[in-house]
Amino acid sequence: MNKLLLVFILLLCNLSVLAQAPEPTGSGPYPAAIYSDTSLPTHTIYRPADLDALNEAQLPIVVWGNGACVNTNFTYREFLAEIASYGFLVVAIGPYRDAPAPPPDRSGTPEQWPPFETNTGLMIDAINWGLSVSDREGVLFGKVDTDNIAVMGHSCGGLQALEASYDRRVSTVLVLNSGLFDDGDPYMQRSSLDRSMLPGLEVPTGYFIGGETDIAYANAEKDWPLIEVPAVNLNMDVGHGATYQMPGGGPFAEAPLAWLKWQLKADAEAAAMFLGENCGFCNRDDWSIKKKHL
Repeated sequence: MNKLLLVFILLLCNLSVLAQAPEPTGSGPYPAAIYSDTSLPTHTIYRPADLDALNEAQLPIVVWGNGACVNTNFTYREFLAEIASYGFLVVAIGPYRDAPAPPPDRSGTPEQWPPFETNTGLMIDAINWGLSVSDREGVLFGKVDTDNIAVMGHSCGGLQALEASYDRRVSTVLVLNSGLFDDGDPYMQRSSLDRSMLPGLEVPTGYFIGGETDIAYANAEKDWPLIEVPAVNLNMDVGHGATYQMPGGGPFAEAPLAWLKWQLKADAEAAAMFLGENCGFCNRDDWSIKKKHL
């Protein structure tokens, strides 16, 4: 069986076998709430439940795209709740669900698959919504940091994030277990992207990859030389599925969270995890790091 197809089958199976469990709240200082908003029913909202606990702090926006470009973020809820619990407004593609969604049909080879369920336009919708709720009456009125916006996604969602990063309102992009396929690849033909767009990136870029067993590893390595903005490339040996379903998003969540805290909140401790020869991730056994223009 094609290796790429096998990974997608395994990823999609995870969506159907997860047992229903209490909603996660994350380990950060602001336990997260997960819900649907009638003004954006196509997405799920993850944010601190007690907004008063933020005092005068505002919530930067983090837009999320799902692996396999499926229309459900249920399998990532541990990870996304973890992010939200540190004071972020996460707007994730896919309607709110309290149980796994049935997997889409991905039989045959990639060129035979039906159209993907999601697209980059849904990321732009999420940005627009995040900006709008800060200006209208409601629980998020005045609570959103509209100057700090990240786009982030896993696998196929990482490609959507790269495309969405060209929106001038975006502050940073996070590419998780993802990278651009070679020109002519049947999977890549479903996207308007190719590697020629990488030198045109204009925002700080973080690649967070699952090591050499991650099917995205080779693609990310080919992407890396073409990126000309401040960037990091971190690897943890967890494979393509990483640890998103573990409590708190598992150990893989550490680096993307640190990047968000640095890029969107100017957190000095988080910045120290990436900056300098003796950065926090520079001498770790569990992470390897490459960086440029920092």
